[in-house]
Amino acid sequence: MWVRGPNGAGKTTLLEALYLMDRGRTFRGRRGGPLTTRGERGTAIAGKVVLDRDRWQSLSWMSSGHGARPGGPQLTRFVGVSSFSIVEGDPELRRQFFDWSLFHVEHDVRELWAKLGRLQRQRNAWLRSGARGVPVWDEPYANHLEELWSRRSRFLDRLDTTFRTLTAELVPTGPLGLRWDWTGRGESLTALLRAQLPSDSMRGFTFLSPSRGDVSFLRNGAPWRGSRGENKLAGIVLQMAAQEVMVSATGNRPVVLLDDPYSEVSSRLIPPLLEAWSRAADQVVITSLDDVASLDFAGSPAATFHVEQGALRLD
Repeated sequence: MWVRGPNGAGKTTLLEALYLMDRGRTFRGRRGGPLTTRGERGTAIAGKVVLDRDRWQSLSWMSSGHGARPGGPQLTRFVGVSSFSIVEGDPELRRQFFDWSLFHVEHDVRELWAKLGRLQRQRNAWLRSGARGVPVWDEPYANHLEELWSRRSRFLDRLDTTFRTLTAELVPTGPLGLRWDWTGRGESLTALLRAQLPSDSMRGFTFLSPSRGDVSFLRNGAPWRGSRGENKLAGIVLQMAAQEVMVSATGNRPVVLLDDPYSEVSSRLIPPLLEAWSRAADQVVITSLDDVASLDFAGSPAATFHVEQGALRLD
């Protein structure tokens, strides 16, 4: 499905409505501003999704936050114009992306995060109180941290294989790889915690934590730095690789929301990218500013819509 129109016509708003209806929250983050138009009493979104040939599922969202389908496999993935930030942005963005993807492959990792968070809070409280007595938190905290890092590393190995294959096909630089770097690799984390105890006591918190890891992008085994367009393309392909790993693990194929993929990426690179997305998703909804050449996705022509001032019509 292709949605075209000028800036401010409502293309991204349409994608946000689909996302809200499924997730119950926006992809804009906390600083995205209000969802309800000034002067209106509220916002409500309703729709249906095809589960298979004979089954539909109703979805809805209201400005109160109630009504969205809770829990279960999420049916939408938003791929926005800021995809480059996964590659060149803050390490926290990459950790959030990889941990979110890991959760959708291994749902029980949420319990591991919860246990690790409790242990970290308990150890930090002990540090702030003067770190007197036996460091009883060190061993269980180190064990849970080691388990989390092991799961991240195993997931990244799977993702790296898929990412290399896709970038070899879709990115002009050739195949790109991934490497998970984290403090304490190959060391006894319990021993490392004890060695860092004096500095942790001065800081009042545990330095060795899940937030100390980051992902490096590699080309021919060396660190890779791309241009803004290359980074956006690599970020889009990385999300596709994560989706393929998730589909392989769970069988859940999403509706992919691609917001203006032509922005900052050469137009000649987009058609094979969109064709690859069509293989990884049940449906792809694409927005763009301009008219585009007709493309076939998985053997079916893409339906094209025009949106202006919030009104959507079939071309």
